[in-house]
Amino acid sequence: MRDGIVSLLSSIFDVIVAILEVVIIGFIAISLYKTVIPLSVGDLELALENFLLVLILLEMYELLSLYLKEHHVSMRRIAELGIMAIVRKIMIEKIYDPLQLLGFAAVIFVLGWIYVNLRREY
Repeated sequence: MRDGIVSLLSSIFDVIVAILEVVIIGFIAISLYKTVIPLSVGDLELALENFLLVLILLEMYELLSLYLKEHHVSMRRIAELGIMAIVRKIMIEKIYDPLQLLGFAAVIFVLGWIYVNLRREY
């Protein structure tokens, strides 16, 4: 009985993850379109912001695909995704107070430590 419930819940979760993958592919397409338009106008800063968003979405898609295949996600990949998201946030915002920058630096340091010190097989 318990194995049947676990199997059913696992199947439902796999379907939800597959739906999320389709949604992320849609967001990637929209973000790529929003990346090309500023390039034609000459707004390289906006194009770079949208390109970084595309990279983050691709990493999320890869994480979800990996989960569907192996039912396991590496903390290294999650740390990498977090670092990319924080760097994008720092690039988008122009004005920070010193305490915010110190907080960003601390989070990047911790995520970098996780990324470097975790073994690759996890």
